[in-house]
Amino acid sequence: MKYLLIALLAASTAAHAQEYRFKDHPFESGGVGVSTDGKTFSINTTNSSGNLCNLEGRLNNNVYRDGEGCEVRFTFARDKVNVTVPESARKACAEYCGLNAHFADQYHRLPAACTESAAKNTAQRFQAAYRAKNYAQAAQIQQQYVNTCNSFMFITEQMRARNDLAVAYKNSGNKTACRAALQPLRRYWNDKADDHTYLYRDHFMEELAAAKFNWNACR
Repeated sequence: MKYLLIALLAASTAAHAQEYRFKDHPFESGGVGVSTDGKTFSINTTNSSGNLCNLEGRLNNNVYRDGEGCEVRFTFARDKVNVTVPESARKACAEYCGLNAHFADQYHRLPAACTESAAKNTAQRFQAAYRAKNYAQAAQIQQQYVNTCNSFMFITEQMRARNDLAVAYKNSGNKTACRAALQPLRRYWNDKADDHTYLYRDHFMEELAAAKFNWNACR
């Protein structure tokens, strides 16, 4: 029965919830981040080492208490929410997290264009335009997505999105825009595999190699 109640709570939260994510933290995945309808909530975050935090429950005046010492406070603004834990509750709340992981932070409202379903739709439109060799149109679609969602992406998602954008610009004949799409990735040019955790290392190095190749192709 306990597991059924948890499942029903999660389903209820997801149905009408607003999603919030970390912003400009490319090496910390917001994962699900904070999802809340104002009455119930769920928090799911992953730190740069891959350790998780998972917590969900019901809010009472924007405060959650688990009855075992953990207290979580939600402060909502127009486009963000601050999640805080009083000093006296930190030890109890840490039980919901892996080593060095945390969930007390500021989260920003996820733009509608960046939700999983919207991102999938954008990817389909991009691929359709690209396969039809409408490269300028494909670049425009991808550029709008990057402009809106880059700040909410994990690092490898950023790299993949920018590589796709660069290739579309290159094939449209706009090498200047191709380089501009890749410019933010050049800070990682000298990174080695050992600089990154095994959790995303291979994907990171693959995208980095692609970025270097695309950069040279656009010179």
